[in-house]
Amino acid sequence: MKKSFTYGLLVTTALLLGACSSKGSQSSGSKQKTLNVSIAMEPSTADPNTYTDVYSGSMLTQTLEGLYHTTNTGKVVPGVATKLVKPTDHGTTYTFNLRKNAKWQNGKPVTAQDFVTSFDRQVDPKTKSQYANRFISFKNYTAVQKGTKKPSALGVKALGKHQLQIKLSAPDPDFNFKAAGEYYPINTAAVKKWGSKYGTSSTKTVSNGPFTLQNWDPSKGSWVYKKNKEYWDAKDVKIPDAKVQVVKDPTTAQNLFAGGKLQETLISGGFVKQDAKRYPKEIVYTKKGTLSFLNFNSENKTTSNKNLRLAVSNSLNRQQLAKNVMEDGSTPAKSFVPDGENTDPNNGKNFNSELNTNTAYNKQKAQQYWQAAQKQLGTKKVSLNLLTEDSSDQKKLGEYIQSAVESTLKGVTVTLTSVPQQQQLSRMFGKKYQVTALGWSTDFPDPSDYLNLMTKANSVNFTHWSNPQYEKLMAKVNNTAKYQGEQRWKLMVQAGNVAMSQQPIVPTLQHTDVHLVSSKVGGLKYSFLTDSQYRYAYWK
Repeated sequence: MKKSFTYGLLVTTALLLGACSSKGSQSSGSKQKTLNVSIAMEPSTADPNTYTDVYSGSMLTQTLEGLYHTTNTGKVVPGVATKLVKPTDHGTTYTFNLRKNAKWQNGKPVTAQDFVTSFDRQVDPKTKSQYANRFISFKNYTAVQKGTKKPSALGVKALGKHQLQIKLSAPDPDFNFKAAGEYYPINTAAVKKWGSKYGTSSTKTVSNGPFTLQNWDPSKGSWVYKKNKEYWDAKDVKIPDAKVQVVKDPTTAQNLFAGGKLQETLISGGFVKQDAKRYPKEIVYTKKGTLSFLNFNSENKTTSNKNLRLAVSNSLNRQQLAKNVMEDGSTPAKSFVPDGENTDPNNGKNFNSELNTNTAYNKQKAQQYWQAAQKQLGTKKVSLNLLTEDSSDQKKLGEYIQSAVESTLKGVTVTLTSVPQQQQLSRMFGKKYQVTALGWSTDFPDPSDYLNLMTKANSVNFTHWSNPQYEKLMAKVNNTAKYQGEQRWKLMVQAGNVAMSQQPIVPTLQHTDVHLVSSKVGGLKYSFLTDSQYRYAYWK
C-alpha cells in the first residue's frame, strides 16, 4: 500500500490529515513552531524491509532517505547519492558515490554497507518480507528468493565506504523512481543489535532522513517527527517538528481543523463539497496514481468463477459511486491502471484508451453474466462476503456494492465484514476471504506496477489468480533487456486486455486527493505520485 506503493499496499481511505482554518491558533508568533497533523490509522512498523501499509510508508517517507528523493512536486533529485547516475552495461549497472556528510541521527555516517544490509535483508526469505519483489529487477533476485543463492548474491555491493554498485538483471525504466521511494538504507549496527525487533518502536529505529521518529510504537495514538540535526540538508528543513495524531473519525478531524488545532487535512466524502465552499482558497485537488478495486479470491469455488466476477463488475455504476456516494473527488476507474502519466511512447495515447473493454455500467450484461455463472456453479443463489477495512469510507463503499449487486443480480446476497486494517491484511495473506476491497498506490508511472499485481509470482497477488496467456505476456513485459519502448507498451496493452476479459480484480475508483492546507503554511504540495513531505513545510 503505499505509497508507497509509498508505494506498496493501499487501503482505500489512505492518509487522513487534519487541518487548521485561516484563523488557526498557531498563526502568530515565532516561525519555529510545531506543525500539527493527523493520520487515519496507526502505522504497523518503522522497518523499511517489512512494511506493506500506506501509513507505515508515510512514516518512512518523513524519516528515511534513499539514494534519491522526490521534491514536493514529484521530481526525482539526489538524496544520499551525490547525483543522479546514468547506468552502464546497457542500462544494468549503477555506480553511486554517497555523500560523506550523510549521517544517521546518532551521528554515524550512512555507508554503502547500510544499503547492502537493507537490500539483502529484505530479499532474504528468513525476513518474510511480504514485498521483497521491490527488488525483482536486481541481479540474482529470483535465485535468492528460491533459496538457491544466498541473500549476499543479490546485485548490490559496497565498493567502498561511500561507493555503492547495483547490478540489475535487465534495464529498469523506472529505477530512479524506485530509488527515491522504495530503496531505503537501514542502520547496520542497529539491525545487528535488535534483529527482528528493529522498527517496532522509535527507540529501536534509527533515521537518516529530514526527521527522527520520537515517542512511537504501534499502540500509540500520537508521535513526533523531530528535525534531524544530523541530516545533511538540515538547513533547508524549516519546521522544528511535526506532531502526529491518529484521528479515525472524519468529523473529529474537521472539528480540529475548524479549531485551528491542525494545519493540513486530506478530506473525503461530503466534506469535500462542504469545504470547497467554506475554504475555497485552501482546498487542493490532486489526481493520484491510486486505484481502489475488489479482489476476488480465485481459490474459492464461488469467486473463482469468471462470469460471476464480470456480473459484479457490470453491476457497478462507477459514475454514481464516485459522484453520489463517495463524494470525495474520486473518478470511475477505467481499468486496472490509473489514468495519468501512462502514455503510449509512439502516439502519446493513454493506456486505458487503447484497451478493448471498459468498466461502463451495463445492467443487461451483468444479468447475462450472472445467468452463465448460475449454470456453471449449478445454483440459482450465491452468498458473497465482502471484507473491508473498518473506516467510514470503506464502509460506504461496501454498502454501495452490496446494494448495487443485490438489486441487479437476483439470487446474489452480499454480507459485509469490516475489520481493522491489520486484520484485513492478515486475512488476505491467509486467503481467508471471498471478496475484499483494497487499493494500490504506485511510486512510478508505469502500467506494469499494476499489471504485475495479477502475476502468479507476485507476493501481493491476493487474487491468487493465474492465467497462462497473461503470465507469458507479463514475462515479456518484465524482460526489459529484450522488450522496450513501443514493443513493450503493446505487450502491456495485450496483457491489460486479457485481464479485463477475466477481471480477477474488479476496478472501482481512481483517487483524487483533496487537501485543505492552511494559508499560514507553505511548501505542502502534492503530485500524481507523491504525498505530503514535511521537510518542505514552512510557516509563512
